[in-house]
Amino acid sequence: MTEPDNSDRTSSTTELATWRAAIDLANVPTLQMVLVQLTGDRSWIEDPYLPTRPQGINDHDSGGLSEGHQQEVRDATFDAIVAWLEGEPVAIAEPSSELLLEMLRTSLAEPIPEGYVHMMRHELGLPSEISVERSDSRTSELPLTAVVIGAGMSGICASVQLAAAGVEHVLIERNSDVGGTWIENRYPGCGVDVPSHLYSFSFAPNDWTHYFALRDEIFDYFQRVARERGVYERTRFGTEVLEARYDETTCMWDVTVRTADGRTETVRANIVISAVGAFNKPKLPSLPGRDTFTGPQFHTARWPEGLDIAGKRVAVVGTGASAMQIVPAIAGTAERVLVFQRTPQWAAPFEKFRVKVPGPITFLMRNMPLYAAWYRIRIGWAFNDRIYEALQVDPTWEHPERSLNAINDGQRRVLARYAETELGDRSDLRKHAIPTYPPFGKRMLLDNGWFKTLTRDDVELHAESVATVLPDGIVTESGEVHQADVIVWATGFDVVSFIVPIQMYGRGGTSLQEVWDGDDARAFLGTAIAGFPNLFVLYGPNTQFGHGGSLITVVERQVSYMMDLINQMRTEGLASVEVKQEVHDEYNRRVDEAHRKMVWMHQGMDTYYRNSKGRVTVNNPFRMVDVWRWTASASLDDYSTSPRAGTLI
Repeated sequence: MTEPDNSDRTSSTTELATWRAAIDLANVPTLQMVLVQLTGDRSWIEDPYLPTRPQGINDHDSGGLSEGHQQEVRDATFDAIVAWLEGEPVAIAEPSSELLLEMLRTSLAEPIPEGYVHMMRHELGLPSEISVERSDSRTSELPLTAVVIGAGMSGICASVQLAAAGVEHVLIERNSDVGGTWIENRYPGCGVDVPSHLYSFSFAPNDWTHYFALRDEIFDYFQRVARERGVYERTRFGTEVLEARYDETTCMWDVTVRTADGRTETVRANIVISAVGAFNKPKLPSLPGRDTFTGPQFHTARWPEGLDIAGKRVAVVGTGASAMQIVPAIAGTAERVLVFQRTPQWAAPFEKFRVKVPGPITFLMRNMPLYAAWYRIRIGWAFNDRIYEALQVDPTWEHPERSLNAINDGQRRVLARYAETELGDRSDLRKHAIPTYPPFGKRMLLDNGWFKTLTRDDVELHAESVATVLPDGIVTESGEVHQADVIVWATGFDVVSFIVPIQMYGRGGTSLQEVWDGDDARAFLGTAIAGFPNLFVLYGPNTQFGHGGSLITVVERQVSYMMDLINQMRTEGLASVEVKQEVHDEYNRRVDEAHRKMVWMHQGMDTYYRNSKGRVTVNNPFRMVDVWRWTASASLDDYSTSPRAGTLI
């Protein structure tokens, strides 16, 4: 990586005390990686300093080392940093890929795929080893314009990279601010279930106050990035895209928008980028009597500002991610919380729930880039491909009704034992709160006090669906009547209807909704669609990693791939690029084939990952390391292209 700048450092007593305090609190295996690079001494990743394998998703701060060996690592790191502050250069500023893999494998005490090194090099700011062949015959860079639909996380990422490349563009955002899902979701307990240091752009690190940030801090982060990177100035707020239509004669898109005052306008651009997201179309059940309820009722994404639930009986319908955050947050304030569950959810231990990042660690992250990078790399593995192999179906496994293979069965035992411990002597809850389907069959949730909250005297779990809504309560399928003052519909989102309700018309006036047959969305690398030139879909079909990871990482890979393609359009003088039908179809054949061998096609449960046809359209069935390699560069061989008028190629 570019060697950390120590030109402005001082070694005052106060500062050295802060460094010392930070190192004494820091993650030991991460310090070992820093120590090897600073000193060039590889003995710090050899016996007797070999870390043990982390259990679950915790940071494993001690590395499993004895207290004496931990202290040796901390003391040596402090000495190395003092030397660096005094001008000593980093001994191994650009480690070889072989050394990087050895370091990470040692740090985590488990095998790491060789392909992971590309991600590591990116995090450390090292040159990529993925070769990209480009034509020697280049035209001058021709200007292109783009429309980005949405100013949430994906839109911000796209705008920053478009601006860096000098591509003129405008963002169309229906809301009054940036942030996407973090504008709409503001319910009690709302936060992220991915480590904060992963849920951030690689180009915009943040001084997070919590290891798992809550909603307000995440929203502030996206606002800050957008403000610092000029995204606000490029965004038309309060404006909604109605349709986008491709003009084959000009190779341009005509985007029809409706402004805040109700007028319609047309914006023309070479490129359209959909950054509309997925968790923005709340699903509400069609239940008899739902409109008769006299108290407040709302979807979790529409939590009323200033709602007072003190002394109220609150019914929460659903037990997914939102409910699992809301119920522990409101229990003890509401008079009673009634939880209505159709199917239970697996939830893993969440050791750093609501844990603040100590000030000295923030100082270390900010002032020692090597530590921040290696910390991200290590937790990135735990939240990315670590469990991938455990999600593959073993056709010879003798207990397919409960798990997929021996490893998955072991995960089941660990998670069930954890839930039973949290639920204590409540056998009535154990039979309803522990799933029968395999772990990771649905989105794996993190336990933020959910199980213990269910044991409270003022919380009730009803393991059946709601059949009818009364003016003052709820009737379940068994006919039981439950009085309620407030109903919270924690019933999820329509994530399989991508881009809806925007109408997209591609080559020949073809409707994207018709091509996708409603909710059967498909795209090459989740990004490009045959028949729709110059259209790129961020967080498109089959891009979410159901086995973990940060969506920001996925979107950054999509944007990187898209920008490589756009830059080739400019340098090669191309008016349009359209993924070839056979390339598009072959990729999606591979997607479906891989899914047939994975947990999300298990028939023991329903999941929002599957569409109405039973096909998995949300999750990506491949490893992150594979996607990283495939998106490192775009090959024009996969695309049909048209030259710009007057361009010689």
